[in-house]
Amino acid sequence: MLNEEYHRSGFPGFSVAIINKDSILYEHAFGFADIEKKIPYSTNTLQPIASISKLFIGMAVMKAVEQGLFTLETSIDDILPFKVAAPYMQEMPVRIKHLVTHTSGITDNQDIYKKTYIYTPPAEKDNALYKLIISKGYGATGTDTSLALFLKNYLAADGHFYNKKNFNKAAPGKRYDYSNIASDLAAYLVEVKSGLSFAAYTEKYILNPLQMNHSGWFRTAVDPSNIATLYTGLKAAYPSYGSVCYPDGGLISSCHDLSIFLKENIAGYEGKGTLLTPASFSTMMQPAFSATYTPKDIDPNEPNIGVFYTIKKNGIIGHSGSDGGVTSFLFFNAEKGFGMLFIANTELEGLNGINKNLLSDFQKIWNIMGQYGGKMQATARGRLP
Repeated sequence: MLNEEYHRSGFPGFSVAIINKDSILYEHAFGFADIEKKIPYSTNTLQPIASISKLFIGMAVMKAVEQGLFTLETSIDDILPFKVAAPYMQEMPVRIKHLVTHTSGITDNQDIYKKTYIYTPPAEKDNALYKLIISKGYGATGTDTSLALFLKNYLAADGHFYNKKNFNKAAPGKRYDYSNIASDLAAYLVEVKSGLSFAAYTEKYILNPLQMNHSGWFRTAVDPSNIATLYTGLKAAYPSYGSVCYPDGGLISSCHDLSIFLKENIAGYEGKGTLLTPASFSTMMQPAFSATYTPKDIDPNEPNIGVFYTIKKNGIIGHSGSDGGVTSFLFFNAEKGFGMLFIANTELEGLNGINKNLLSDFQKIWNIMGQYGGKMQATARGRLP
C-alpha cells in the first residue's frame, strides 16, 4: 500500500520506519534521492531533518543537567558571556526552562533569521530558485559565521542585529512563542558550560554512543555523495545550504540512523534508555504545562511540551520538521509503545506556503503507517493483531 501511495503522491522520494523500544520493526524507502541522476532514495540516504534536530538539543540539555553544568531553573544570565537586553522583561530572569518550552520571550525576527542561512550558489548563474531565495532576503549574515557571534549580535543591546522585535512583550513563562533562536541559545549554553561546540558535544554524548555513524551537523561531517537533492513542491532542486543557527534544524541524518534515535527515546520513556537516567528521560518528556499553568497562545492541537518534545493532544510525543526541501516527522505513541518516522526530500511548506496536495499525500502515508504499526507492535508483544 505504501508503494501505491508513493506512486500516487507528489513526493520525489521518502523513507519511513516503524520502531519500538527493542527494534526497528519496519523501514523502507521509495522514489529518488536525485531525480535527474535517477539515484534511488534509500533508508541510508542522508538529508537535513529540520526541526527534529531540536530533540537533540533537548537530549543535550538533559545530559548537561546530569553533568551538573546547570539546571532547568538556572538563569541564562548566570551563564552567558553577554547580557541579553530583553526590553519587556527586565524584572524576571529568563531561565533555561523557558528556552526549552518556547516561553522565553525571545522570538524569531524573520527579517534577521532568514539571514542565518548560508547557500552555495548553483553552477547555473541564472538559477530561478536561487534568485527567488535571495530576493526574499535569505542568506548573507555578513561577518556572523559562528553561533556565538550571531546570538550576541541578536540579543545584546550593542549587537548589530539587535531590535525590540527580537522579543515579544510577555514576561518569561507567560506566552508560548515557538522560537528557533531561543532553541539555538539553549544549545549555546551547553557550549559555554561544557567547553565543547554543540556539534562536538552531541557527537560525544548522543551520536557516537547510539552508533549514528552516518549523521552529522555539517556537510563536511558526512558522506557528501550520499546526501539527497532537496526539492520544492514543484520538484525544482534547491542549492545546498546550511545555517549559522545549525542546532535548531541542521542535523543531517538518515532514516536508519534516526530510527536508532527514536528507539532510544521509546526505551527511555519506558525507563530503559542508555543515554540518560530514567529521571532525566521523565523530565524531558513530561508535560511542562498544567491546568494551573498554561501560557498564552498554546496550540490546542499540541497543548503541551517537555524539554523541546512536543506532546500532542492525543498523547503522541516527538517533533516535526520543515525547511527548504525538507519534511520530517518523528513521533511515538507512549501508550501503544511504538513510534513512526517519515523523512522526505521535498517540502510540505515552502516559499509559496503550504502545498495542500503534498500534505494530503503525507496524511495518507502516515495513516497507513499507523495501521501497520499497530499490527506490528501487537505481533511484537505476542498478541494477535
